[in-house]
Amino acid sequence: MPELPESKAFSIGDRQYNFSLATTAMELITGLAGVTSFESLDGMLFDFGINWPVIMTPKGLVFPVEVAFINEEGVIREIKTLDPADGFTQAASEKARFALEVPVGFFEENKITVGDILEF
Repeated sequence: MPELPESKAFSIGDRQYNFSLATTAMELITGLAGVTSFESLDGMLFDFGINWPVIMTPKGLVFPVEVAFINEEGVIREIKTLDPADGFTQAASEKARFALEVPVGFFEENKITVGDILEF
């Protein structure tokens, strides 16, 4: 399994989660490509450094994931699904600073919705 970036604790609502944090160009490009499971992680948080147009691709993913597009204030603006079986990219409807990829069903199971805030 590819080596993931260091993980850090983040909060959404009153719960804490462990996300691998991608910040370098190589980490942002590679993402979860080739990863076969999240193991002890809850997901991967991509920090693009600025609010900008974000497009996420399922290229290299082994399993489908949900992606939340998050603005620079940490507000979840929308949630979409990336499925390697169909190969379709997903674009944020507005500029985003972060993208959070998690297993399908994670947001529903944890009652995380659009408007919730990621705290770091």
